[in-house]
Amino acid sequence: MVFSLLTVLFYSASSLGDKFIAAKLQCNAREFSFLVALSTAVFLALVLPFAGWSFAFTVVSGIALLALTACKIAEFYTSAALLKTASAYELKAWLSLNVAVSFVADLLRGAQTFFIAFVPCAAVLLVGIGLIAFGGGKGNVCRYVLLSLGYIASKFLYGLQMNVLPESFSPVSVLLLVMLGVAVLQLPFVRPPSFFRKKGLWAGALTRVPNAAGLWTEALAARQNLLLYSLVQPMQLAVLFAVALIRREKLGIRRLVGTAMTLAAVTALTILIYFYGGTL
Repeated sequence: MVFSLLTVLFYSASSLGDKFIAAKLQCNAREFSFLVALSTAVFLALVLPFAGWSFAFTVVSGIALLALTACKIAEFYTSAALLKTASAYELKAWLSLNVAVSFVADLLRGAQTFFIAFVPCAAVLLVGIGLIAFGGGKGNVCRYVLLSLGYIASKFLYGLQMNVLPESFSPVSVLLLVMLGVAVLQLPFVRPPSFFRKKGLWAGALTRVPNAAGLWTEALAARQNLLLYSLVQPMQLAVLFAVALIRREKLGIRRLVGTAMTLAAVTALTILIYFYGGTL
C-alpha cells in the first residue's frame, strides 16, 4: 500500500504536466509520446546508478519488453488524444474501472474468491464513471468511449505484464528500456527542428521528474498486487476531488454524485476483496 500511496503523490504532482504537454504545447500523439518517453528515460538513467542494473536479455524478457512498450505507446496515444478535450479528472475516473477488472483477472488466475456483492459494486462503479465522463456532454461519443476503453486496456495490460515479470528484474532497468524503446519508435515521426523550438518544451520535460518517480513506485505496486496497482488512479481521483472541493470549484451535480458513487464503489470493493481473501 505504501508504494501505491507514493505513486498517488508523485502522479498528482505530474498530472497537470500531461495536460500542459498535450494541450498547451499542442503536441500530437507522436510528439507527446516522444517527449514523455525521452525525458522520463533521462531521469530514470540518473537514478540507475543508485538503483542498480538488473535485467537479463532472453527471448521471454524480450517479448515482455515489447509488450510493455506497446502498452505504453497505446497509453500515450490515447491519453494525448483524450487530453485535447477531456480533463485529467475524467481520465482518473475511467481508470477506476480497473479495480473491478483487476479483480476479474485475479479471479481467472485463481488468486481471488468470487463474492456476489461484486456485481452491485461494479454496477455502481460504472454508473459513477458514466456520470463523471458524460456529465458535461461529449461531441463524438463513440470516439471518446473507444479512446477511453483503449486507455483503460493499455494501463491494465501494462500492470498485468509488470506483475508477471521475474522478481529479479529491477523495475528501474525495465522502465528505462521501455521508455527508450518508446522514444526510438516515435523519433521517425517527430520533426526535430520545429519540435525542439516549441515554447515551454523544457517546462514540459521537467514535469516528468515526479512522473519518473511515480512510474517506479507504480511498478513496485504492480509487482506486489494487481489491486494495489489499480487503486492508484481512484486514489488520485479522490485527491483531485478534495482539491476541487477546497477550491470551491463548480463540479456540477452529475460529476459530484458520480465521484461520490465511484469512490464509494472502489472503497467497498477494496474492503470486500480484502475480507474475502485478498492481501494488501
